Amino acid sequence: MKLTPTSYALLGLLAVDDWTTYELAQQTKRSLRFFFPRAERQLYAEAKRLTEAGLATTTIAYTGRRASTTYAITAEGRSELAAWLGTEPAPPVLEAEVVLRAFFADHGRVDDLLAALAAARDQAVDAQRELATLAGVWLAGDAPFPDRMSQGAITMRFVADFHELVERWATWAASEVSSWDDAQGRGWAGARATFAAIAERVEVQPGSRPE
Repeated sequence: MKLTPTSYALLGLLAVDDWTTYELAQQTKRSLRFFFPRAERQLYAEAKRLTEAGLATTTIAYTGRRASTTYAITAEGRSELAAWLGTEPAPPVLEAEVVLRAFFADHGRVDDLLAALAAARDQAVDAQRELATLAGVWLAGDAPFPDRMSQGAITMRFVADFHELVERWATWAASEVSSWDDAQGRGWAGARATFAAIAERVEVQPGSRPE
């Protein structure tokens, strides 16, 4: 069986505790969805694959006639997880629909782009508020698995900084786009200034191009 990042995400959750399928879904909504979102049906299918591979076990309990399956990690699963944690991570993958819309904005209207940027900013602000609430739960000592506070903090910092970046970018972009006469942005002096600022961030050899 070839394991995927989703496989290791589930092994990581199972290394923390045993979970029913419902609890796995709830735990991913609480934590993983901020930086590694996956559909529930994908999680259920992956949990079954881990069991078939001997990396997890299942226990079925009944409440009346209703069956509930609980997954637990095996010793082999822990070894597999530990080995993966010692490998080099893949580069981050960015997927942001608002950036896609901005990239093709010249085929629409300025007002459409401004609306998309406003929505992205609001979403980023809402996410930061949600993260602030979760951080407050940690500080109050009410978060589950308090012994994992360090892991929670280091990952939440990344997510919080990301949404702050989206907020700042959307605010800046909206301010610039609001001066455009059309969605093509013709005559916008900020284009060259923006490229120049990006180029100055790292030392680039004259005439060189990215691979």
